[in-house]
Amino acid sequence: MLISYGATAGDVARVRFSVSPLGETVYSFRMLARPERRRQHQPWVDDVRLKLRGVDLRPLRAVIPPTGYIPDFLTPAPTATLSGIDGELEAVRATSPEDFVDEVAWMAGDQGTPAAWRQEAALLHRRMLAEPEKAVAQLTELLFTYWKLAIEPHWRRMHGVLQSDIRARMRVVESAGSASVFSSLHERIGWRDNQLTIRSSYTFHEALGGQGIILVPSIFCGPEVLTMLPPLQSMIVYPRPGVTDLWQNHGQSLTSPLAALLGSVRAAVLVALAVPVSTGELAAEIDVTPGAISQHLAVLRGCSLVTSQRAGRRVIHSLTETGEELVRGAGHSPGRSALSLRDSADLDPAKRLGAALTGVFG
Repeated sequence: MLISYGATAGDVARVRFSVSPLGETVYSFRMLARPERRRQHQPWVDDVRLKLRGVDLRPLRAVIPPTGYIPDFLTPAPTATLSGIDGELEAVRATSPEDFVDEVAWMAGDQGTPAAWRQEAALLHRRMLAEPEKAVAQLTELLFTYWKLAIEPHWRRMHGVLQSDIRARMRVVESAGSASVFSSLHERIGWRDNQLTIRSSYTFHEALGGQGIILVPSIFCGPEVLTMLPPLQSMIVYPRPGVTDLWQNHGQSLTSPLAALLGSVRAAVLVALAVPVSTGELAAEIDVTPGAISQHLAVLRGCSLVTSQRAGRRVIHSLTETGEELVRGAGHSPGRSALSLRDSADLDPAKRLGAALTGVFG
């Protein structure tokens, strides 16, 4: 079975990437209900289990099934006006009673959800459908509580991993066009004859209608590819490759050797430059001000560890060979990514696509 989107040239031009902290909150909660999926996140799972003891999350469990349809109001497509966890939670809080009832009722009857789960959640579903405003308020607060306990303490690292995926794929877009990136997202996703298809347990066909589509990498959704269909903002959530590496050395400082030598912020800058980025992107990833990032970059340039080049209105920073060697010697391996992306400039578009993805994920 397939979910397919009919796309025009205008839709392809409106392809954009984004990160959803609320989405990761929901997908991580769903993942916890699947033992076979927990293994690759085990260090995080062990940490979260301790923090969640005594928290009654049964209402969340009743609207986030282990498989099947997740109500759309829980995972609004991230946009410029819905950025960050606060904006996304406000969108959940603003869910109309009519939409809540429609989506929860659809989920409760979805044969893609486990029969045992539907039976267990049936009483809560009836209560929620009887008082939708109260249910929306309760679920919004529980999502915030779960976010604070389970996701926020790790969000800086998660956000950096997701942003690195987006940067790599944007380079594919720049070198080979938006359409070329679709088939690189996941083996279940294909692009042919202006049709974007996702192998799924559901069958739908919709036209994007000129609104484009948002592509969202996820740490916790795998191995599923999740979709949102028109008339809502179309969205595809795809698994970020290599997420097991995210939890290596969990609980330890990933930059401790470099931090001892350079200080924590400059060490974080060097590690973040595995893929060349702008000042603003670097500041957002490391969570310091652009002014502070510029000062640290000036010091690193003076030591011949970083190089900076203007590209239009942005300044793009990358590691020098000396910087790559220093980071690699401290136990990281960003140099391969930077070198692979740089060397791919002389390849034809198809080879550039493969080189970019191999360099970042291979």
